[in-house]
Amino acid sequence: MGWRIVSGLEVGHWAAKQMNGSFSGDTATAIGLERDGKLVAGIMYENWNGRSLTAHIAISGQINRAYIGAIFRYAYVTCGVEKAIVPVSSANTKSVRFVQKLGFTEEARITDAAPDGDIILYTLKKADCRYL
Repeated sequence: MGWRIVSGLEVGHWAAKQMNGSFSGDTATAIGLERDGKLVAGIMYENWNGRSLTAHIAISGQINRAYIGAIFRYAYVTCGVEKAIVPVSSANTKSVRFVQKLGFTEEARITDAAPDGDIILYTLKKADCRYL
C-alpha cells in the first residue's frame, strides 16, 4: 500500500487525540499521512487570518519529505499566509527539536501556560521555508 497523504475530519480527530485536544471541522482543516492504511501523522490548521495561521502536528511514526512539502504548500500556497505559528509545550522536547529542525524559531514564550511548563510560540515565514 505504501504512503498516502489524506485529509478530512478523521485526520483532525486522530491528531487532536494524540495531543489530548479537540478538533472542529467547522473552524480547522487537517492533513494526514497514512502508511499502509494507518495514520502516522496529522496536522491541524486553525486561526487563519489571511496573514498567518496556527498549526498543531502529531506524529506517531515515520514521515516522509512529500508529507513535509505538502503541509507547507497547504499553509503558504493554498492558504496564502506569510507566517505559520506552532505552539509547543517547553516540556515536549521531542516536538521542540522537530519544529526547530523544520526551520521554526522561537518568537515568544508564555510562561507557566502549559500544564508542564511554558508554551513556546515557534514561527516560520514563507520566505524562510526550505520545503517550498
